Amino acid sequence: MWNLLLLEDEPFVRRSIRQAINWESLGFRVVAEAEDGNEAWEFMQAHHVDVVLSDIMMPIMNGIELIRTAKQAGHEAEFIMLTCVNEFEYARLALQYGAVGYLLKASMDMEELKGLLLKIKHSLIKKRDQRTKAPMFNLYHNIWRSLHGLEEMEQKEDEEELLRLPTYVRLFVGSANNASLVNDRIMNLFDMNCRDKLLVHPFINWGITTVLVWSDERYIPITPVLTEVCSTTWLTSDELKAGWESLLQGIGRIWYDLDPSIPTMRELQLENLAWKKESLILSQFEAAQWVECEKSLQSLWDYFKERQLAVVMVKEAADRLDRAFARLSNQFPAGKAVWAAVESHRQALEQIVDRVHHYSNHRMKETLTDHPEINKIIAYVNRHYDKELTLKGMAKYVNMGEQYLSGLFKKKTGEQFIQYVQRIRIERACYCLAETELRVAEICEQVGFVHMNYFLKQFKKWTGLTPSEFRESKKAERKKPLDTEDA
Repeated sequence: MWNLLLLEDEPFVRRSIRQAINWESLGFRVVAEAEDGNEAWEFMQAHHVDVVLSDIMMPIMNGIELIRTAKQAGHEAEFIMLTCVNEFEYARLALQYGAVGYLLKASMDMEELKGLLLKIKHSLIKKRDQRTKAPMFNLYHNIWRSLHGLEEMEQKEDEEELLRLPTYVRLFVGSANNASLVNDRIMNLFDMNCRDKLLVHPFINWGITTVLVWSDERYIPITPVLTEVCSTTWLTSDELKAGWESLLQGIGRIWYDLDPSIPTMRELQLENLAWKKESLILSQFEAAQWVECEKSLQSLWDYFKERQLAVVMVKEAADRLDRAFARLSNQFPAGKAVWAAVESHRQALEQIVDRVHHYSNHRMKETLTDHPEINKIIAYVNRHYDKELTLKGMAKYVNMGEQYLSGLFKKKTGEQFIQYVQRIRIERACYCLAETELRVAEICEQVGFVHMNYFLKQFKKWTGLTPSEFRESKKAERKKPLDTEDA
């Protein structure tokens, strides 16, 4: 409901106007009456007023002085002026100050008044939507990131001041491809006479659409929701995060096609992809062990389903692995949009396996040489770079002399053995910094460095950056194209 202040110094006229219209059917409620502009202005400073229906000629402070005072003070109330036949010059002046229109008190055409009120209502709805969009979307991003274990986005101070949440919210969640989640379709679920009370925002991330419907009134009638859309009842604004998490769990059950007898996890499972599982897959891919790579992917996807990992985390894992495969084979990755559009856990697995087939067919064999024993060493290093690796150990592994192997390895690869090992380790560290939330100390250990200081020194030598600088640069690179999805 929009708040209206009725300002008229004649009680009889004031009472007649108030009784002549069903204000609530138009979406308005008369929150106060006043006899002069000064009394009205005091009320407007202390209470929220959207519309002022004001007489022009009044004692103490007339309608012209009130509208001028309100506009100069930055008040956003809309004005409709009431005037007598001989006050047209004042009416013209009121329009200059921003009044929406004026009515003749003598004839008082109620249909004309209703028309002005509906015009104002559409304007108020538009202004409300524009005013709330930026801070509300910042709120949605922050909650989404919090639900998925990420740090919150920064919120500007001016947005914090503007953000006044309506009392109640109702959520609808489903696939971004679901036509039932289009704004108009959601609005049509609600009673036509109540729709102007609603603030509706769609939020899309990783192929999941959430439509948030806000209202200051709780019991607004709604028709049954289609089964392919998960929805909540009316929640208080404080219950938004918990309600959203519950719906995302429901999306997870659909995503995994879980048997109803399997219990749902009590909260979204957000654990990071285990490094050992991922490193094994990358090692198998790099060694062209395609069958083993596919088996490991199947095992990983089974693990996701067993843990009921959040849908977004699975899509992120698929995207992350795909980009790693692309880099290792000098190809272009599928891109985030492809993984965001995936509709099920099984489809995501089929898609990532298809990508492995694609890369295997086009991969450049840049690390392979014409010497089988050197290739054997390369494959071993690519799989076990997190272990202690020495030239002496590799010489024993391929049954060669240490000095002879040193010269042969340099001849066939263009690198000393230790240089090759360091490069592989640094490449894996770069991948972890760009694609995971692992701490630098964890990455140092998992890529095979024993001492942190040595790792930092080698990383700076190979990349020209510290690990923290490298991670921030990758975040900045990725942020630009990804920001457009949720706009």
